[in-house]
Amino acid sequence: MTVPLKQAQILIIDDFQGMRTMLRDIVKAMGVTKIDTANSGKEAISQLRTNKYDIVICDYNLGPGQNGQQVLEESKLLKYIGVSTIWVMVTAEKTVDMVMGAAEVKPDDYLLKPINQSLLESRLEKQIVRKQSLRGIETAINAQDYLAALAECDQQLKAQALNPQEILRIKSDLLMTLGEHDAAKTLFESVLASRSVPWAKTGLGKIHFQTGDYDSAKEIFRQVLEENRMYMEASDWLAKTLNSLGEGDKAQQVLMDAVKLSPNSSVRQRSLGEIAYKNGSLDVAKAAFEKTIKISEFSPHKNPAAYAGLAKVFSAQDSPDEALKVLQRSKKEFKGNPEASIQTAAAESAVYKKMGQMEKAETAMADAEALMSTMSSQISNEASMAMAASLFELGHKEKAFGLLRDIVKNNHESAEILRQVEAVFEGAQLGGEGQAVLNESRQEVININNQGVMLAKKGEFQEGVALLRGAVKDLPNSEVIIMNLCGLLIGLMSKEGPNDLLLREATELLECVRRLNPANKKSQMYASALARLERAK
Repeated sequence: MTVPLKQAQILIIDDFQGMRTMLRDIVKAMGVTKIDTANSGKEAISQLRTNKYDIVICDYNLGPGQNGQQVLEESKLLKYIGVSTIWVMVTAEKTVDMVMGAAEVKPDDYLLKPINQSLLESRLEKQIVRKQSLRGIETAINAQDYLAALAECDQQLKAQALNPQEILRIKSDLLMTLGEHDAAKTLFESVLASRSVPWAKTGLGKIHFQTGDYDSAKEIFRQVLEENRMYMEASDWLAKTLNSLGEGDKAQQVLMDAVKLSPNSSVRQRSLGEIAYKNGSLDVAKAAFEKTIKISEFSPHKNPAAYAGLAKVFSAQDSPDEALKVLQRSKKEFKGNPEASIQTAAAESAVYKKMGQMEKAETAMADAEALMSTMSSQISNEASMAMAASLFELGHKEKAFGLLRDIVKNNHESAEILRQVEAVFEGAQLGGEGQAVLNESRQEVININNQGVMLAKKGEFQEGVALLRGAVKDLPNSEVIIMNLCGLLIGLMSKEGPNDLLLREATELLECVRRLNPANKKSQMYASALARLERAK
């Protein structure tokens, strides 16, 4: 924030009227006049959605519903707050579970009750000074102009801002989001040259992971944890790396150790459940999925996959009735959510198959397939992979292959998604055939893409556009193909002159890519080119 404390707009979140009144009086005594209050997580989210706050003072315990950690998580996830917002977490509790959980979502400050004016005012003034350099960066990020955000980071660093480490960390996140791994690696190494910093070392490990150098990534994440065992992000990435190396038992142990230290991360608990289930550690998986469901009830990370995972565990433990009860809960919790219905129906099909009730299994799968057909390209990769796994179990091999081929073609440059697809094939004992499908599907997209590029180089834009239009129709979620079609349309209009139909088509393609990946590097360049063509009409 850039405004002085007296001019700040502040939101106070606490479920007790007396505490809200006390905090409001304290803040008023500081000269602040723009103060709102909320008595629950639900009311807080409503306020944050509609208003722009400079400072949020939030109690951790908010009664029934969301707690302060979950309100902060959702506010960050849905971009109700930005990097310049000051978030102060307040609590009377000192339990390790709560402190670790709150710390993981990174509030700007953390205060134990009782609170007095002197303490709160001094903390807020320090945060205001720290945040002054971040407003321009936040504005660019909110506009999804990540290149401008990077430029603003560089400008603030050059001006010797008071919080260079924070700005460097934001810059590294932007570079990673843009896929600029070499530049991010250089930044991490420059930070580490002066001292060992957990976020920079973890970032370097992520680079090695993204480039497939799992052994180096594993070593770096282990070093981070040796230096700071409470740095939970490194635990998550170490487990992910070990799993990619086929060391599932070790990955499970890393996550089990991590949830002992910080048990209130639903994402980590779900990861533990999935790995433990794959390892055959059914009791561990059951406990992890149950914990996931419990702590994510009011969280933005609430996900039907946790219910499906728990149902799979019950089914594997020969408790099909319990599995079906869990899936009924899922239907109730995610009513009106087509994607959740698909995942639930796919899991239900697998349970009925295990029970030997093939007619019910086929009916559940038919329901899932019917839902998928209505969602067109909107279905997530996660739901599609869950469907494919269930289709394999029912013996519908070709249908499963078709789903997985589409995922590969739409994401042929994503190493992470390709690894997940490989795991589905391996789970069906079809690793060899699956690898062939992956290679063929990737090559098919590469060939189409290369043909389009060659036609563009020859100036044969009409032919290139026709080719890639067909490809986009078949692959509506392929970011690479969509962007190349947009580039060909721009080339065609640059050669033959702009027209409204082509401008509209190219604009719609850009909007589609921004939905898939707001950080696409070419999208801003193409948007500028389209703006020039629009002016030239």
